[in-house]
Formats: sequence, C-alpha cells, structure tokens
Amino acid sequence: MSNRISLSSLVELLDNSFDYLLVLDAEQGVHHLNRTLGELIGETRSGVRECSSLADIVESADLVHFQKAMQRVAAGERGVVVYWKIKDDRAPIIFKVSSSGQTTEALYLFRSSLLTDVADLSLKSDWEQIERAKELACLYSIGEWIHISTSIPEFFEHLYKYLGPGMLYPEHVRVQSIYKGQVFGKPPVGDQRIRGELKIDDEVVGKIEVGYDEEGLDVLPEEQKLLDEIARFLCLALERKSLASSLEAKKEEADEYSREVESLRNEVEKSTEELEKQQTQLRTVNTYLDRIHQGLDDSKQTLKNMFAAIPDTVALIDMDFNIVMTNQAEELAGKPCYEALFGLEAPCLDCRLKKIQKLGAPVTQEARHGDTYYSAHAMPVFGEENKIDGIIEFFRDITYQKTYEQQLQQADKLASLGQLVSGIGHEINNPNQFIRGNIKIVQQALEGLLPIVDDYYKTHPDLKIARLNYDFFREHIMVLVNDMSNGSERIKRIVESLKGFARKDEGLLVDRVDINNVIEESSRLVHSQVHKFADISLDLGSDIPVFRGNAQKLEQVLINLVINASQAMPDDTRGEIQISSRQDGEWAVVEVADNGSGMGEATVRNIFDPFFTTKRARGGTGLGLSIAFRIMEEHGGQISVSSTVGEGTTFTMRLPLGGKETDTEQEQGSLEKEG
Repeated sequence: MSNRISLSSLVELLDNSFDYLLVLDAEQGVHHLNRTLGELIGETRSGVRECSSLADIVESADLVHFQKAMQRVAAGERGVVVYWKIKDDRAPIIFKVSSSGQTTEALYLFRSSLLTDVADLSLKSDWEQIERAKELACLYSIGEWIHISTSIPEFFEHLYKYLGPGMLYPEHVRVQSIYKGQVFGKPPVGDQRIRGELKIDDEVVGKIEVGYDEEGLDVLPEEQKLLDEIARFLCLALERKSLASSLEAKKEEADEYSREVESLRNEVEKSTEELEKQQTQLRTVNTYLDRIHQGLDDSKQTLKNMFAAIPDTVALIDMDFNIVMTNQAEELAGKPCYEALFGLEAPCLDCRLKKIQKLGAPVTQEARHGDTYYSAHAMPVFGEENKIDGIIEFFRDITYQKTYEQQLQQADKLASLGQLVSGIGHEINNPNQFIRGNIKIVQQALEGLLPIVDDYYKTHPDLKIARLNYDFFREHIMVLVNDMSNGSERIKRIVESLKGFARKDEGLLVDRVDINNVIEESSRLVHSQVHKFADISLDLGSDIPVFRGNAQKLEQVLINLVINASQAMPDDTRGEIQISSRQDGEWAVVEVADNGSGMGEATVRNIFDPFFTTKRARGGTGLGLSIAFRIMEEHGGQISVSSTVGEGTTFTMRLPLGGKETDTEQEQGSLEKEG
C-alpha cells in the first residue's frame, strides 16, 4: 500500500467540490472531466468516456469560446467565464476558468456549481479569481510532493516550498510543522497565522502553522480553508503510511518469531536427548527425596501442633505489617496485623514492629485495645546480612489481672483514706457544733431585735448598720444568716457521710438476698426522682439463686447508680436506663446501662476515687461511688464501669452466689447519693 497521496486523491477532492469539472492542458487535451459532467455530455454524444480532446465533446461554435477563455487566462486575465449550452432544453453551464500558469505545461480548470449565479460571478474580482487558482495549484503541487517525497521528515522539511505559492504573500511565508514531537521549519512572526491539526485514528499526532515573517501581513479565511484541505489529505497519507509501517513491522516480527521458533526447536531436540539420560538418575534421587520429604512432613506437623497448642496468641509478622503465620485462625494469614488482631484501619500507635525496626532489640510492653488489656512481647526475626525481616509477637490477655490490680489499688486507697477521715471528721464536727448552736441564737436574737430597729428607722431614715443603709441591711441579713445555717447543716451531713465511709461494716451479711427483688424495690424508690429525665426498663434473668448479703446496702448501691444515670442525660433528650440481671457461673451479674452523655477515659479512671465528682457545683460530694465500691468489696464482689462519650455508660456489679459473712454487726445509716 502506498504511503503517499496521489494526484487521483486531489482530483477526487475537486470532484467532490464542484458539480461540473473539466481539466484541459495547453493543447486542449482533456485530462479529466467528472462523472456528473460526463453523464450530461453522454446524453448528446456517445463515446465521451474515451475522448482525448476538447473538440470531441464541444461543438465547433462553442470550441472558439473555450479557446478564447484559455488565451485570456494565459494572458493573466482574471474573472474569465465561459457559457456552454449543451442541450436546448437545459440552462447553459457557467464555467469559471483558471490556470495553473502560463507555460506549455499549464493546466486549465473549468469548474461550475449548480448554485452559481451570473450575478455572483460579476461580483467576483479578478484578484479573488487569481487567488482561488493559486490555491488549486498549491493543492496540486502538495499532492505531487506527497507522492514523490521519500520520507515524512523530508516532506515536512520542504513543505514551505509548495505551500507558499498558495498564500497571499509567497515570498514572506513561514511554515512550522510538528509531527510526533519532531519540529520542522520556522514559526511565523506575530499572531496572524493559520493552523491545521494532524490526526491519525482520532489521535492528534501533530500540527501545521502557517504565517509570515513580518508583522502586519494578514492571512485570509480562504487560506485557512486551503490549509484544512491540505491537513485532511495529508492525514490520509500519514494514516496509510502508518498502516504500511505497522504491517511491515508485524511481518518483521513474524519472521523473527519464526527464526526463534526454529532455534528453540533445535535446542529442545538437544535438551530432550540430555533429559532422557538424566531421567534414570532422577528416579533414584526422587526415591531418596521422598523419604526425606516424609520425615519433613512429620516434623512440620509436629511443629504445627506445638504451635497451635500455645495458649497465648503468637503471630509472625513481616515488615509490611502482614501476618505470615499465626496459631489463631488460618484465614488471618496474609492480612495486616492491626486489622486481623485488633480490628483497626491503621498500625497501632504503640506499634512494636516500628519500635523493633528502630531499636533492633526485643520489646515488651502492655497494650490496651477496647476493654481488653494485653501483655505483648515482640522479638526481631533476622534474615540475610543480619537484616530484620519481621518480628514474632506473643500476646497474653491480662484483662482479669489488670482489673484485679485496679481493684486492689482502689481498696488500698479506701483503707488508707478511712483512717485519715475518721480523725478529720471529729475535728471538723466539734467546731461545727458551736457554729450550729450559735447560729440558732443569732437567728432568735435578730428576730427579736429587728422589729425594734424597724421602729427606730422610721424616725431616723439615715440609719446605717455595718456601713450599709438600713433598708438594704434589713432585706438581706436574714438571708445571710439562713445561708450560714444551711452551710453548717451541709458540713454536718458531709462529716456523717465521711464517718460512714470510714467506718467498717459492723453487721453480719445474713440477709437472704433475691437480687431481682432488690432491683425492683430500688426502681420503685427512685421512680419519682428519675422519671423527669429518663425511663427505666428491667430485663431480669430467671432462676438466679438466693445468696447471703445485705439487701439494704445493695439497694442503696443500685439507687446511687440509677440516679447518677438519670443526671447524665443531656438537657434536651429524654433518656433510657436499663437494669438487667443474669447468672454467670458462680456469680450474680447486675448491669445498669444508660444512653446518656458518657464519660471520658480520665473520668472513668477516677470514678471510684473518694471526693472525685463532676457535679460539685450541684452539691456532689464525690463519696457515693467510692462507698458503693466499699459495699461491693464487703460482699466479696466487684463493680466496674465502661463508657463512651456521646453514647452512654454501663456499670457492672458481680456478686458471689456463695455469699460473704463477717463478724460485725450490720451498719446503720444511709448511702450518700452521688449528685
């Protein structure tokens, strides 16, 4: 397939541009007439397709008109028109005549359109007719250059020689072409330029820019049309050349492949002979290896069983955080360790792999994920050149130990605080007794004195007491005294709570406690106080055994937890408090859950500490939950809390069903509610 556009492609372009087209040479020889004109002439003359001269298709009377028109055009005249009456019953054809030059090799172009009007022709200047002839000659020259150029670079390097004569100022033309990144020619000066895109298979592979080497020389719209036509049939030529090159490359590739196949065939034949010689040796070796593999499989299975028997979680992790091997579920292998073991989306903040990568030494630390505590021990795994290829990590669940340790710390704090509180309460209570008694006397004295002073004030309006106007003093003095009395009473209640907190229970835990009855009774007692903020729902387990304890104290613990839950509800939301019970082995478990504001980690960590409260402005003393902790300890039980900010809080009470007895009498008094 040719990779150049031939003259026939240019002629086809002209055929599609005009309804009637006739091309003659200087000797009046017919070089081309389009199909429409040929059919029209064929209606009156036979053998028109074989004609070689203008005289074969034109009557002698009309021949003179064509000859004169050719002479006028050859002399440089523009706007030459020929009228040709082919048939009496048809309107004459109006041909516009142009020439490619004045030499003996010049071509004469007779073109006409059914839409052409004589009036239109009269308006056309000679200059325009000359420019159109130049454009057609330019198209023909470029078509020939495409045909004879030996390569694409050669075509673009000399394109300016063939495109220039079609422009208004040929001596000033500059042409720059870009094809697949390679630049040819010089860019035009200024912004006055025309552009054409080069596309192959809808992909832009280059462009052509045409302009002049001086400012002020304008390009014409017709010149842009000329460049568009040049770009169109140039793209066809490039596409054909690209296809031809592709086919040639595929042929070369196929030939090379055939040579490689032949070479491989020879090698295979030689290798086959060698392999046949080695097969006998391999059979002997295979028998020996089978015995070794069997031993390795047995060892591997033994190692796998030992690995799976390790009670702690063991994981071999590569440097990309992926689990290579684990004694847990096999499907965890290949997954990121932080996702498979802890359900996270990114590596842990205290990642052992990163620490070992930095330190190059084993790492042991405690970690927490959710409500679970782990003791993690990680060791580096070294590969070639003593380079760390990963780590092997051991995880042990120490949640129970941590909980027990926290409870021991809490109990120790409470025991130490009890000794301190007992003495402090006595020292505070003695002076407070004087304050309470004296305030009552002051109240009674003021009640008797104030009427007398009121009468005196009527005749002495400028009276002042304590540098205050008497009317202001009279309005506020009793409020101040009452506040002092209330403050003294509050000190008394706090001291009594401190004494109750410090005093060890002196009664026996001899009640037969039905925990469901305790829950129902506590719910009834707090209903009037709680129903303004939340609804209480019960989910009580059946057949929970009765155990020994102090029903009144357990009731007070539950009341404290429920009231705290109701006070944790947001102001604009009505909450829900759910109390549930169940049996868990040798334990009775009670949970008080709310959907309130929840608590942060720092609050949860200190919630059972004495005097810790988040509601001190509303009168909270911070003793309610610490006393609840002491009561649960006396019963041999446990109390714990889990909370999420914005979601709610759950308190869990665990009481042994075996009960716990002491040698002292049952404590009398009420539990200070957490406020």
